[in-house]
Amino acid sequence: MPLWQFCRIAPVSARRESFFDAWESASEATRRRVIRERLGEYIGYARRRVPFYRDRLSGFKPRSEHPLAGVPVLKSDDLRPLLPPKSERLVADREAGRTVFQSGGTTGLPKTTLFSHSEMETLYLPNARGYHAVGLRQSDRVANLFAVGQLYMSFLHVHRALEAFGCTNFPFSNHTPPEFLRTCARLFHINCITGVASVALNCLREMEKLGLKGVRIEKLYYSAEHLYDADKAELRERFGVRQVATHGYGTVDTWYLGYQCAACPTGVFHTHDDQVFLEVWDEEAGRPCAIGQAGMLYATVWSRRLTPLVRYRVGDRARWLGSRCPCGRTTPLFELLGRGDDILRIGFDSIDYRYIQECVSRVKGLSGTVQMQKQREAGRDRLVVRVETCVPAQARPARASALVREILSRRPTLDKSVAQNTIWPLRVELLDEGRLPRNPRTGKLIRVIDDR
Repeated sequence: MPLWQFCRIAPVSARRESFFDAWESASEATRRRVIRERLGEYIGYARRRVPFYRDRLSGFKPRSEHPLAGVPVLKSDDLRPLLPPKSERLVADREAGRTVFQSGGTTGLPKTTLFSHSEMETLYLPNARGYHAVGLRQSDRVANLFAVGQLYMSFLHVHRALEAFGCTNFPFSNHTPPEFLRTCARLFHINCITGVASVALNCLREMEKLGLKGVRIEKLYYSAEHLYDADKAELRERFGVRQVATHGYGTVDTWYLGYQCAACPTGVFHTHDDQVFLEVWDEEAGRPCAIGQAGMLYATVWSRRLTPLVRYRVGDRARWLGSRCPCGRTTPLFELLGRGDDILRIGFDSIDYRYIQECVSRVKGLSGTVQMQKQREAGRDRLVVRVETCVPAQARPARASALVREILSRRPTLDKSVAQNTIWPLRVELLDEGRLPRNPRTGKLIRVIDDR
């Protein structure tokens, strides 16, 4: 059996232990050996089957501590001219049946990603592993609210993963009216929701307006976005949700890179290192990051056989933690630090979306549904922070002022720039729930806007 097919979904009858499969408790020696073998096999496969890679992978050094350090990075914009409809230069088997998904924008020439039909059947392992780790069980009744249509992938793969997992599956999609979901939740005793983070949270808010009597959602498993601490507090305190976690982190191009367990705090993930070779790279210094140092994620994805991806720049920042998880899993831990473009340069200061979220969580009554925007007016920058809230209108000015103080008190450089009139004063806008703009295709919150 080829190495890349080594791990498959365990039979339902075998899933009685704490872990979903044996890889999650593999020894360091076993892990190192299998990873090296898989990496060598995959690089050889890509060079043989895809002419694009023949010279590009000549810098691969299998015995080095960092074997891909000499291989060029493959960026998101590089994929468009290599894949249909533009070309098939990255396709290893042009005769294979395939499923075409969209990866990226909704206008102009679509950026696509391709999966062979046989690949699709191997992709449920990391998804099901993640669901099991965060607490999903066969007895659960799950509402699937992921995005469907317009060549979008998430609803289809989650639907198939829930079938393979063995729980009761309700394929609603992100287009389901809240009143219909509420009715079904009552009739069928649905106790779990899975979906895009902001879609699932907003759906609960809309259902609350209709009345939640007879509805008990105990578990919410999300992906595609972060749920920050303010969101999680709202889910627990306002809606009574006991388990809130993400079953997986990844992209359409890379598939899943990590998953949480019950012991993982927000933003911390176990690596699917039997599925992907993950690097954290200091791009300014041109070297791998040390433990604890933030850098950009690069992924070499063994499951991508139809269109091999070697050293793909994911676009997110992360850092290796270097510690073992108290859950006992030996899969390495990393902390996701947000999109590389989730930072706005305001004057001489770099403002991270994660920092704004931390400040929002310290102001009572504000939700974790937050947007930040850089505006440019008369040669000066302005930071605008918009937050959804359910507090009454008369109480909002005081909450907005409190948030301004939180942001500036912890960023003296930003405060100084305001005082010296090198940037405009910070503006905070508090909005009713559901007022911040979402992506019309996926329902994701539009979190960062740069007017440049």
